Amino acid sequence: MDTDEGRLIEQWSVDGREFVMCTARWSDLMPYGAMHQELYRERVMASPRNADTRVAGEELGRRLTDMACGTGVLLVVETDGRIVGEGTLQRSNGDGSITLGLLILKNFRDRGIGRRLMDALEDEARRLGKRRIDLTVWSANERGYHLYTSRGYREIGRFPDWIRSDLAPGGISDLVWMLKDL
Repeated sequence: MDTDEGRLIEQWSVDGREFVMCTARWSDLMPYGAMHQELYRERVMASPRNADTRVAGEELGRRLTDMACGTGVLLVVETDGRIVGEGTLQRSNGDGSITLGLLILKNFRDRGIGRRLMDALEDEARRLGKRRIDLTVWSANERGYHLYTSRGYREIGRFPDWIRSDLAPGGISDLVWMLKDL
């Protein structure tokens, strides 16, 4: 059911903590902005622009508009009154394709959030009539790369020395393009 509270996707518990995954809603603005600020401090989102609440609001507005038009999805994972992860589907250049994005706060990784978001996003992509999902990941993000390959995504291209990354030896990482047929 779609309400001001968002459409419930899944609820689960890990180590006594309750998690809720649902579609995003306007009331998420402040916790959505706070998550993006934390991701900036973690150096996951490297641009200072990402730490600005106004920019987070513009991004949330675009994602909500895409959901209303049936061209995208924004799922958020909440616990203890805060957003700790997000999964997105947005328009892709490929015919029948949609682009997936995942962001999870550092202290909430290794709790199954990424796998659950990917499963839900793949279901949403099928609901939208898509035949494949593409994504990009930094080669230095070994955990992310492993998650994607373990879920059936395959590397289809690589842009060498594409982005600065504290994770990479030498401080620069390739950008890896991946694809999965649904």
